[in-house]
Amino acid sequence: MVKDKKIIIFSDFDGTITERDVVVMIMERFAPPEWEEIKNKILYERSISLKDGIERLFGFIDSSKKAEILNFVKSKVKLRDGFVEFVDFCKANEIIFNVLSGGLDFFIEEVLNQFKNKINIFCNKGNFAFEKIKIDYKYLPKNCSICGNCGCCKVEIVEKYPKNDFTRIVIGDGLADLFPAKIADLVFARSDLINNLKEEKIPYVEFKTFYEIKEKLIEIVKR
Repeated sequence: MVKDKKIIIFSDFDGTITERDVVVMIMERFAPPEWEEIKNKILYERSISLKDGIERLFGFIDSSKKAEILNFVKSKVKLRDGFVEFVDFCKANEIIFNVLSGGLDFFIEEVLNQFKNKINIFCNKGNFAFEKIKIDYKYLPKNCSICGNCGCCKVEIVEKYPKNDFTRIVIGDGLADLFPAKIADLVFARSDLINNLKEEKIPYVEFKTFYEIKEKLIEIVKR
């Protein structure tokens, strides 16, 4: 870490900010059983790209379910312990907090509505103009240096903040977070991301709550 660099956070949403993966929760509730095969092909077999997988998953669900999904998300999704305090800590210390997600705006913004003046959200847009939910892409890879197969390129978003000017911190829990982790200065990891990082021999700090991340950042801020 370099003292004169500005700290910037890039946090995943599903299963990182939230206790459970919200896409998985939505699929469990609203999609037919075939969704699990697609999930396995994305995460474990890696035979389907993240972009194509998310398209297929939301393609299972009728657009008419939007309001029902939002009510479900509002009542069932829980934030990970310490997240509220962590966002306040970042705001107080002028640490930029970016949320990067392959999920869709309509449910992410619903969950994070109370933080809208404290965080930036980078994700794609749900399109409900058709019978099934489609995706309007805002962050497709243009010149990704790593894979180029994601529907929301976290690497290109991170690279908008030059490493010479920023201490780039990635927080995540899954495969999509492996790619930005490769160019981060510090990685906080949980769940499947830990195994991905071990395979790639990328150092990380394991976390269970945002209280732990906050304590580590306090050390960095005080240096």
